Amino acid sequence: METQNLLYVLTTVLLFISCENDNLTDNIIKENDPPEEEVGIDNFSITQYGITWIFEEEPQHGQFVNGDHWVLGQVKIIRITNNLHAEGFTPSEHQDGSMVNPGTGNRQGYDGTLDSYDPSLNVNLKNNGKISIDNPLTLNTNESLVSTVSWLYNSETDKEPGCPNFNAGTNTPRPVLRSAAILTCLSETPPEGSFRPPYCGNDKSTQSSRTTNNVQTQFLSNLSPANIAGIPDVSAMERKFQRVWLDHVNESFGSYLHPSENMPDYGREMAKDIGDLALLLQLDFSALPGSPSKDVLLHRFIQLGIDLTGISDNGGSWPPNGGFQMGRKFPILFAGMLLGDQHMMEVGDWTTLFQEDAQTFYVTQTEIDITNSNAWNPDSRITNPLPYSELELGLPEWGIRHATQPTRDALNWDAPYRHINGVANSGFVLAAHIMGLKEDWNHPALFDYMDRWWDLTDGAADAQQTTLFTKNMWQEYRADYPPVWKQQ
Repeated sequence: METQNLLYVLTTVLLFISCENDNLTDNIIKENDPPEEEVGIDNFSITQYGITWIFEEEPQHGQFVNGDHWVLGQVKIIRITNNLHAEGFTPSEHQDGSMVNPGTGNRQGYDGTLDSYDPSLNVNLKNNGKISIDNPLTLNTNESLVSTVSWLYNSETDKEPGCPNFNAGTNTPRPVLRSAAILTCLSETPPEGSFRPPYCGNDKSTQSSRTTNNVQTQFLSNLSPANIAGIPDVSAMERKFQRVWLDHVNESFGSYLHPSENMPDYGREMAKDIGDLALLLQLDFSALPGSPSKDVLLHRFIQLGIDLTGISDNGGSWPPNGGFQMGRKFPILFAGMLLGDQHMMEVGDWTTLFQEDAQTFYVTQTEIDITNSNAWNPDSRITNPLPYSELELGLPEWGIRHATQPTRDALNWDAPYRHINGVANSGFVLAAHIMGLKEDWNHPALFDYMDRWWDLTDGAADAQQTTLFTKNMWQEYRADYPPVWKQQ
């Protein structure tokens, strides 16, 4: 009876708060017109993005600048639920999973429809059952709780509205996750305007250097948008980066765990969005309709850089693989510059594999020797693969797995995924030029190769195209930031 009464109170007494433009203000939630972000709080629960954490006792709590929630001191959670599932679909106990301080391997505790699932990582399950008032989850200080919502389906044709298409290899949607939210347990109240600590790892310290007061906007340009077509809508871009980009599982496995209401599933689209945002922030916003503020976009982009740093610091990486893993380096360097964070600014010296660097190189005698030897094993999808010769010495080049499998390199301009990476890398490479980050990036082959790629494609090849915005920005501004690599 006590449990029933508690749940009755929890479901009937809710105060909704909306986070808009990074300011926490009271709002009335219209049933048929919900805001982009809903936060409901009562004495025992916190709700974000439809995901609710119900506590044994009311915690001391607050919100980071991006709207994500924190609690102070150890708490006990008696239930994790959501209001997103369609009528007629019920999750199994191995869906809608949660993880604490998720690792950077390929195992995950979010969704049991994937072979990568490990039930021991799903903290919704405890003592051979789901957490409850009698079997609570204890969340300790220096822990991040990542809770997710799965897409539900009975078959490829019988699935929740909005559920992504099935992938033949796994016989599941890609991605299998719909939504994700993060609750961080802190040991002390964070400074005003704090960014959320990374969800990976056990360092949840909040520092005055990682607050909005320390953001150094003088490093952003204010370029004229007058001749630029395709400028993204600011509010739409704010929504794209509003929620956590869950990216601690890499390779193709990770794309199945990129919640579709949070982020794109495929690396190409992730990198395009990163590039568009990086370039958008270089424009003079006073010349845009309505003279919007850069603040929300800036804060959300910095948060992405902090999260990616946490992944790398805890052993994660983004090795070269087709179109899955490009674009992750720029947000780290961007956040480092804007926060004055030396560790992030040294990302060019990290041993972390970033796809955009690991696929680009200058042709040396080593590549010539490999591609003219019995060890050469070029991508089997290439028709008539071409080896390198002395004519290509010093050429900035691309290879699908160059850093990890250089035997797969080939000179062919139509090599699979060459142009997928070309269109994806364009925006953030140009933004790095504009912000003067090329030297800090510490991989000139990427920058020279992208000049070569643009010289030969003008931003489009083999049905792959940059966004219109990136194309116009490259054509308008690339020459203003020399040198520009040219074929000798």
